[in-house]
Amino acid sequence: MGDDVDLGEAVRVLRDEVLATVEHGDRDPPGAEVFDAVLRTLAAGGESVPGLDLALHDAVARRLAWGDSEEVVLSDAELVFDRLMIAVDRAFRDPADRMVAIEAATQVAATIARVVALAAVARASRDRAALLREALAQRQLREVLDKQRSSIVRLEREVRR
Repeated sequence: MGDDVDLGEAVRVLRDEVLATVEHGDRDPPGAEVFDAVLRTLAAGGESVPGLDLALHDAVARRLAWGDSEEVVLSDAELVFDRLMIAVDRAFRDPADRMVAIEAATQVAATIARVVALAAVARASRDRAALLREALAQRQLREVLDKQRSSIVRLEREVRR
């Protein structure tokens, strides 16, 4: 093939096989964002794509916001990567074409891993901040309750006198 546009089209033909779309009906199958990112990378000629990070970040953030865990997102990316490698190996005879497709898929997989890692770190820091706020609120409540208890004890002593 040689030409990156032709290679992108050849990989696009593998979409149904790689994503196992038959199993998912009308909705987008898990990992569709991975496959789409590979196509965008191939369309860019294998060069670093500034929009690739943004598009993947948005897709991963959307999945995480809808309740998918980091592990599920990475698992879907790994499954798409594995299926794509099998399909590319079967479909392309030219080793150079296989190498370009593998490089694009690897770049996408690494980008997804980085985006998921950043999301996990952000979630962990939010969780830590929430724990610290809760601990502070508990301490303040304990202090207020201690002051009330001492006021009640003081008032009871004054009443007994």
